[in-house]
Amino acid sequence: MTTSSIHLYHSGIENPPEGQSNFARLKFSNLDSDGFSNITRDALNSRFAETNCDYMGFLESPQTIDQSFFNQLNDLELNPDQKGVYFLPFSESSLFVNAWETLPTVAASLAMNPLHHSAVLIRKTDFNTLNNLEESSTPLWQTLILLAQAGVPSQLIKPSVSSKDDLSSVGFPELAPENPGPDQDWLLHLLRAYEPALDLPSITSQADATALKAGLFCIHDYLDESHQYSQSVQNQGIHRAGDYWHHIMHRREPDYSNAKYWSRAVGYHPLQDILPDVVGNLFNLEGSVSVEDWKDRLLQNNRWSLNTFVDCCAECEATHDPELNRFAQTIQWIEMQLLLQKTSQDAVRG
Repeated sequence: MTTSSIHLYHSGIENPPEGQSNFARLKFSNLDSDGFSNITRDALNSRFAETNCDYMGFLESPQTIDQSFFNQLNDLELNPDQKGVYFLPFSESSLFVNAWETLPTVAASLAMNPLHHSAVLIRKTDFNTLNNLEESSTPLWQTLILLAQAGVPSQLIKPSVSSKDDLSSVGFPELAPENPGPDQDWLLHLLRAYEPALDLPSITSQADATALKAGLFCIHDYLDESHQYSQSVQNQGIHRAGDYWHHIMHRREPDYSNAKYWSRAVGYHPLQDILPDVVGNLFNLEGSVSVEDWKDRLLQNNRWSLNTFVDCCAECEATHDPELNRFAQTIQWIEMQLLLQKTSQDAVRG
């Protein structure tokens, strides 16, 4: 296989092995001056145009990245003659990995920004095929979505040394969000254009495929659009996923009584048996009495209580308790990502 070269842009990484002879195929550039969050579309285009490497890599991690991570990047067998986007996650047991192993490619790229969870490698030739990159606050994420839409295959690389999934630096959606605003119009356009039928391998439950789109809108705070899709499939689907998204949408408006109405419409959802094991350790991480007080109420009989979480969100709004709010935002993020994955599975297993 032809040896490929990687130009790795990094931000927030201490002491990368730049200039070491055993990392000859890696070229390092520091983005600390502007960071990934501030890089513009034109700056991104310029960096791809200027590099002589086959791949551009992007790494922004709040965690400590050790030598083994760079060793693995350096040792990757990449074929510059084949299309491909590569992800090297910071943790092999993470919501990000679950998303890319469970969701179809375009939905996975829309579900969350991969740069918060993984190093990313983009083949220069693939990037050069894009001609519709809009100006946005996150052109790298937009690039990954557009490449997924174009059918460029992606590959998850299992990290040789895996750390615990660290959600502490992820910017979670608000419990009761404002409208995303015009700076996110690029994402709204891509969400509106998303067609589950073109992404899912085979749809056997159309109601759940529609609920998948409702979920993507809800995750990114487009509540009106989410409502339109979830309401169109009420009381339908393998596990009434549309009603569950309808419940979350009203909880986030916030319209707590309406949210409770739709939780009753859901009845039982398998996620209620999964969430206690996934989130159980979070009750102790904040070191907050107000958070610990909710444990028994939320995990009744080791089953997640949708209506009790509505009450928890209402208390966040009333008290402005920062620890409880952060806890609830974390729970909400996990809930929405896992529900999106389950909705996708139901759409093709019905």
